[in-house]
Amino acid sequence: VERTYSPIGTTDSEAAFCAILNALRAKFTDSMPSLPILYEELKVLCQEIVDYEPKTTIFNFLLTCGPHLLWVYSWPGARPGSKVWNGLHYTIRNRKNDDTTTRLSCSGDDPNYAVAIGTAAYKKTNGASESINGTRDSSSINDSENQVCLVATKPLTSDEEWIELERGELLVMDAGAPKVSAVDLFRAELNGKGLSAKVLQPPHLEEDMRRYQFEPTFFAGGGI
Repeated sequence: VERTYSPIGTTDSEAAFCAILNALRAKFTDSMPSLPILYEELKVLCQEIVDYEPKTTIFNFLLTCGPHLLWVYSWPGARPGSKVWNGLHYTIRNRKNDDTTTRLSCSGDDPNYAVAIGTAAYKKTNGASESINGTRDSSSINDSENQVCLVATKPLTSDEEWIELERGELLVMDAGAPKVSAVDLFRAELNGKGLSAKVLQPPHLEEDMRRYQFEPTFFAGGGI
């Protein structure tokens, strides 16, 4: 693969990121991949990186592809001689049910080190929602604004369900929820959350959907 992207530093993280970019550039030369195709390709590339040293490799990352989606991958582990487990966990919060700010400690060994996080962007007053910068009626807040996903190397709170990613698992966070199926990813694509570029052509959505043996009724009216 031609190396268009090269790391500036010497970390393995930079090398892995550049390797992924170079492989994607070599794979998709004429048009952008649709989200399901990109998902499959990233899974393959991550596995290739891990296969060099599967027993000792620790490979966790968050990757943004455009402004809408967050890609989360985990190959967890502990470094030799360390008891620290390096993995990724996530929890989903619903702003409709959580109007408070949580104070959490990121280090159990240091009670003076803590950080406050909040998922509620609005406070309720007489049935309406008021933002910190003005007023806003609660009816104008849609589901995607009400749900957020927090990702961390370990659970940050004790009163929420934190789910650890399995080894080799790749998730796509969309509107605060994990997505992995081709159906969900194509729906995100049709909702305008796919990739775009000035140099490459848009994805061939109809061709890709037929590859997954979707019925024409699935993408009817999708503008493709």
